[in-house]
Amino acid sequence: MTIQIVISLFIIVACNTPTNNERRTESSRRVQIRLVDSLGLVSLSVPIRYDTVFSWINHSDCGKPCDEQEYRCQPKTLAITKESGFIWLGEPKDSVDRFTLSHSGYIRHRTEDTAIDSLRHKYLKLQIVNDPDNPVIVYDTIEKICDRYFSIFVMQRSDTIHNIRVLALTTIKGNEVKFRYDLLSKKDDMVEKSFIKNSLDLVHTIKIN
Repeated sequence: MTIQIVISLFIIVACNTPTNNERRTESSRRVQIRLVDSLGLVSLSVPIRYDTVFSWINHSDCGKPCDEQEYRCQPKTLAITKESGFIWLGEPKDSVDRFTLSHSGYIRHRTEDTAIDSLRHKYLKLQIVNDPDNPVIVYDTIEKICDRYFSIFVMQRSDTIHNIRVLALTTIKGNEVKFRYDLLSKKDDMVEKSFIKNSLDLVHTIKIN
């Protein structure tokens, strides 16, 4: 099974005029990710500091239906981690700055699109709240981006560590696909202060073919 990840050379700078579906974003580059099993081609912008791209299968001990196919972009200066249901020592406690796209390793091709379902959104919110590893939800909504509905959640917790997560979820051919920006940092810098806004702006650049 071949996974293709292509980073275009086209650099989008913040002073460019955005399209109707794209907000102004920090300096960023356009990334194309071809999902496995003809699930689709995803195009989106990520911060230009995310100069390392890789993918892997997050195997589970309950077999392929529980496996997750994951694709990640991050700075090359940070440690590369790959979650696994077999051997996983947990998330790093600091210095995380990344984007992860994920979907089930068990692909079902169906025609319905349930991302607009408000009951589904409430169920996703309950899942997030009940997971102690997640920061507190500070904002959630359903938005239409490029003719596709997304459930969007912003989570944040700050004490000695800034823990910020922006999660957008939609369905492609009946399969849930997650787009997630994560930041774990002790620093009070511009990356931390603008992370939520920039991540939400970057979510609005997602296009799926």
